[in-house]
Amino acid sequence: MIEREVRPIPVEEARRRLFDWARPRAAERRPLLQAFGRYLAEAPVLPEDVPPFDRALKDGFAVRAAETEGASPEAPVVLRIAEEVPAGGWPKAALRPGTAVRIMTGAPLPAGADAVVPVEDAVLPPGASGRAGEVVHIVRPTRPGAERQPKGGDLRQGSAPVEAGARIGPAEAAVLATAGAEEVAVVRLPRVALAVTGDELVTGAGPLRPGQIRNSNGPMLRALFAGEGFRVEDLGRLPDATEDVVRAIGEALEAADVVVTTGAVSVGDYDVVPEAMARLRLEVLFRKVAIKPGMPLTVAVRDDRAWIALPGNPASSFVTTHLFVLPLLRKMAGARRWEPLRTTGRLIGKPAERPTWRTRFWRAEARLKEGAVVVDAGRSQTSASISSFLGTNAFVEVPPEADPAVGETVTVWWIGGCPG
Repeated sequence: MIEREVRPIPVEEARRRLFDWARPRAAERRPLLQAFGRYLAEAPVLPEDVPPFDRALKDGFAVRAAETEGASPEAPVVLRIAEEVPAGGWPKAALRPGTAVRIMTGAPLPAGADAVVPVEDAVLPPGASGRAGEVVHIVRPTRPGAERQPKGGDLRQGSAPVEAGARIGPAEAAVLATAGAEEVAVVRLPRVALAVTGDELVTGAGPLRPGQIRNSNGPMLRALFAGEGFRVEDLGRLPDATEDVVRAIGEALEAADVVVTTGAVSVGDYDVVPEAMARLRLEVLFRKVAIKPGMPLTVAVRDDRAWIALPGNPASSFVTTHLFVLPLLRKMAGARRWEPLRTTGRLIGKPAERPTWRTRFWRAEARLKEGAVVVDAGRSQTSASISSFLGTNAFVEVPPEADPAVGETVTVWWIGGCPG
């Protein structure tokens, strides 16, 4: 028999229980070009300095900076060109006093050179082409280190600039490729299975029969998971029948790390999730959360597998997925930082609703205005309001019994990019 009256626990307590339980999946090796979007299990160590030699940052002439002192268009410093070093080449000799080396961007500087004079600050005599044996007129002085990147000036040999837990994006891929990492150790992505419950749900086009509604939670959740690189096995719609739910979820837990369902999680006669969890002998981490929307949220675990039962109302699923499910999947995928970013902002719009004993999370649009965050939650906040998702890139956290006024500072949870 399932206990019907369960006292909801605070939001932060529920999140603590879930994230304390979660562990990253096992590591596996993947070619770098197949690891984009994955989280590093270990930090590759650089086998050499970057750059591996002193190099030019511009096309120009490698010089001794002191020899250019006082140079001007009226009184240029004249240096003899000793040689030319292209990118991929190597200097034949050290730079001698009174000479310069014509050099290309990325090419190694000769020993003795401590700066590069860019081509715009150098003039070749009429008919000259900048070859060895010719001269160049330096028309502006330079300083030691100008347009020169020293050996190891970017990254040092033996360092690990991309930390374990970092997600491999374009910047990380560039650094890892520079480190010669053709293959990297990444954490296995958690396998996710998704099912919606409810005899009233239909998918696709066509007229609705009386009592039917279209399935919006399934597409919404699949899009949220896919947006972060998580593959989903779609179990489809489950009927409001305990035996069917027990069989489907039991099978899914054999293959998936996390099973996510929506609906049938409250205390009605057709809410079969609590009974199914008991039948499957799962340990319930929590059965209700003092949150609005999303109070019936229930999480149960067995060994290293979890069943997250989201409420069926679309807004409840939307909010609790961002606050619980996505952070859980990120941590299981090996992310060093899995939590949504939290900042503060000035409230410029609010819904017409009364304070409550639960922590509320208003769907909102946050943006920057004159260098500060402003957030507008002036939209419907009902659990069934699908239209409230449009333009939502943040939640406003409203503590129990609080009623923030327009103009006040509030806590903002970012769930999408800032439109500026």
